[in-house]
Amino acid sequence: MDEISINVLDKPKLRNPVLIEGLPGIGLVGKLAADHILDELSAVKLAELHSHSLPPQVMIADDGTVNLVGMNFYYVKGGKHDLILLVGDFQGITPDSQYRLTERIIEFVKDFKVKRIYTLGGLGTGNLTKTPRVFGAATSKDLIKEHKKYKIIFKGGGAILGASGLLLGIGMQHGIDGVCLMGETHGQIIDAKSAEAILEVLTKILDLKIDMKALAEKAKETEAQMMRLSQMITQNQEAQEQQKKYLSEPPTYIR
Repeated sequence: MDEISINVLDKPKLRNPVLIEGLPGIGLVGKLAADHILDELSAVKLAELHSHSLPPQVMIADDGTVNLVGMNFYYVKGGKHDLILLVGDFQGITPDSQYRLTERIIEFVKDFKVKRIYTLGGLGTGNLTKTPRVFGAATSKDLIKEHKKYKIIFKGGGAILGASGLLLGIGMQHGIDGVCLMGETHGQIIDAKSAEAILEVLTKILDLKIDMKALAEKAKETEAQMMRLSQMITQNQEAQEQQKKYLSEPPTYIR
C-alpha cells in the first residue's frame, strides 16, 4: 500500500460541488454533523482513503469482521450544490502526516472542480450551554461578509487544529475558498446539541432539506450528560469550599 492511497469507487459528474469535512475533533461535533448528513441524504460512497499516517489498527464490525481504518468520501447530488462529504474515525497521528493527508485530499477534490470547502468542528469553551452558538472563520473578508447573515460569530484570536484548519489553509494555496463552522461546546462530552447547531446553519447556507429528528434525539442525550456534568462540578465546588473552610479553622486539641 502506498503511504496515502485513494481507491475510487465511482466517477460521478458533479455540479458545482462543495466539500464538507466532518472528521473527529472536540466533542465529535463535526463528525456527528457530517455523519447525519450522510445518513439522511443517502450519500453514495465515492472513494476510500488509507494511509500509514493513520493509527495502526483495524476496526471490528458488528458481525466480527475487521476493516482497516481510513477516511471515506461520499457524494450527494441535487440541490444548490452537489456535495462531497469527508468522514472517518481518525485524523493523522502526527503534525507531518496531517499536512500530507490534507494535501492529498485537496488534490483529490480538485479533480471534481471543488471551489469551496466547509469544515465542521467544535469550539471548546469549558462552559455548559443549552443554546450553543456557532462561531466561524473564513479564508477571506468577502466570505465573512457573505456568511454573517446566518448569525455566525466571526472573531479573531485562537487557532483551528487538525483537518478543519489545514483544509482551509492549504485550500487557499490551491485557490479554494473555505469556511470553518464551530459549535460552542464544553469540550469534555460528545456534543450532539452543538452538532445540531452547526448543521442548522449549514443547511441554510447550502439550502439543504434534512430531517433533524435523529440528531435532536442525540441532543437530548447531550443535555442529560450536561446535567450530570453540571451536578458533578457543583458537588466538586462544594467539596472544595468545605475543605477550605476546614483548613481555615484553628485546630482543636483534646487532652
